[in-house]
Amino acid sequence: MSQDVNGLGRHYLQAESYGASAFCFYRAILEDPNNGSAWNGLVLSLSLMRRENDAQTILARFARHPLPYDKDMVTFALMMYQQSPLAMSEWVRAMSVRFGVNAQEREAFTQMADDLELNYTDLVSRHGEEVLKEQGMFSLEEFADRRIELDWLMSEPIDTVYGVIQTWLEDPESVLSAVRMLCMMPDVRSEKLLRRVCRNEEVDGKTRTHALLALRWLGVRGNARIHKMEESFVINLDNPVPELTVSVPAAYKPVLDRMKLWIAKQQGVVTEEEYEQHASTDEVELPAELADKLEQADVPSVLQEVVHALIRSAYDQYYPLVPGIRGTRQWSIALLMLMKDYAVGVMNAWPYGEIEKDETAVLHRNWIISASRDFYDNIEIARKLRESQLG
Repeated sequence: MSQDVNGLGRHYLQAESYGASAFCFYRAILEDPNNGSAWNGLVLSLSLMRRENDAQTILARFARHPLPYDKDMVTFALMMYQQSPLAMSEWVRAMSVRFGVNAQEREAFTQMADDLELNYTDLVSRHGEEVLKEQGMFSLEEFADRRIELDWLMSEPIDTVYGVIQTWLEDPESVLSAVRMLCMMPDVRSEKLLRRVCRNEEVDGKTRTHALLALRWLGVRGNARIHKMEESFVINLDNPVPELTVSVPAAYKPVLDRMKLWIAKQQGVVTEEEYEQHASTDEVELPAELADKLEQADVPSVLQEVVHALIRSAYDQYYPLVPGIRGTRQWSIALLMLMKDYAVGVMNAWPYGEIEKDETAVLHRNWIISASRDFYDNIEIARKLRESQLG
């Protein structure tokens, strides 16, 4: 039976119905904890839905079971535990004794575990274990013991689950949690409730967009209707236009590349001539040689994450009424403006110099920030906190 459920999970996964696939893989593991394919599929499904916390928990549970070595899981773990050296050290040490690990891999895992343990010990000596736990640096056992949504979903009668979700849908503070749960419940009732959320203009606009995406992750295809700004739109879930995604939409990739291109110019990685030659084009891909140079540019990940979050917020708020991305130079300047404001206010550092002035870029910046109204308020709070700590 577990193999049948696992096969169904793979079918959903290939169809980009990640919520339904997660449900199937989790159920397959309940039926057979030694089903390595199901463990792999579950972590992949959760990762594709950007549910990093749940993926961390499943990876930790995977380490508890004496399953054969799986290289794919190593890739997931390196990504999911990169900010948790203790858990990462315990995870790779568990992998070092797995069936299927060769001598070279075993030695590499052992050395990595030793180095990570030393790193964690140093962090404890400088900051204290309690502070590190507040920052999410848990042990592998603590990650494994966390309760995730699928745990609750599979442990309660389905009618009880739907009863609770119905209550959540009526509360503005918990409706997004309900949407997140419904995408992993392949049942006609889930589709009905998610369609209702998409049409409910009393629900936050971002949540309505997430409900539309949840329908797709649930496995629903064909047309779905979403209401935004007192208008009704029909989206084809087989091929949503504009793109429907939990990541930064692909349309913004050229903009992000030009943003990095400007910083690379300021750092001397690319020349002024190279920047001017490519900054104003709308080509999706930069020349391979130039793209390699961008990899050398030092753009703090926290600043990139801030920009990504702002783009996602605006995209989700206004979808499907999102602007077409033309004039990548102006859009990249808009992102640089926001990046600089955050860097100066929160980090008190912006070593890249002045950003060029452009009225169109200001309009783009204003559109992006309109969906994150607390952005500058939070920057001001962080600035005051930093100044108070400095005395």
